[in-house]
Amino acid sequence: MFDELHKRWLAGQRKKRSGESFRRLKEGHAFAEKLFVEEVWWPAIGNLEFLQAEYEVPNLRNSSYYLDLAYIRSPYRLGFEVDDFSSHAKNITRRGFDYELDRHNQLMHDDWRIFRFSLDAIKERPLQCRQNLLQIIGKLYGGIHHLSSPLTLKQKEIMRLANRLARPFTPEEACLQLGAGSRHVRNLLHELVGMDLLEVTSGSVRARSYRATLRGRSLFLG
Repeated sequence: MFDELHKRWLAGQRKKRSGESFRRLKEGHAFAEKLFVEEVWWPAIGNLEFLQAEYEVPNLRNSSYYLDLAYIRSPYRLGFEVDDFSSHAKNITRRGFDYELDRHNQLMHDDWRIFRFSLDAIKERPLQCRQNLLQIIGKLYGGIHHLSSPLTLKQKEIMRLANRLARPFTPEEACLQLGAGSRHVRNLLHELVGMDLLEVTSGSVRARSYRATLRGRSLFLG
């Protein structure tokens, strides 16, 4: 599923690029950047809206800087950089060091917010990286910005229960929370599992307990 989505996402951006921007997208969005999208962004955020790969930012040198990934969603502009320690340590020069500082300062001056993730962390601690990403998005935007369909009032109440308890809860507890019958509540729980907001923690044939997923814990319910 992800590979096909990722291909469509890149194809849509290639149609809008030309020249150096097209080349950077074709060659620059490689293993490390794709791994970040696959292991961190997609599991945490659940979609690729507003996300751009190898995003071009004109600079004061009559050329351009390129961000590994940019999240362009009003009122902020966020840049995400994936750093491989071995290549950075091996290739850095004094001129390159000065260039990176100039680049960082201009991006900050232009109101970009830049966040850096190491390739090692993405490989070895992807859950921690997802949590860091969710903290960033949650602080700036109030949580996950988009669901395939809006939650009903009863679905919101179940998610509030899940996040308040911060532990697995039973369908019976959800029934008490809503003041509703077992069958109706189980249907709601099943829908929330399908939206990747809840996960089953016990029971195979018939679920006996649930808890909020990482995405569900980041949800802004208003």
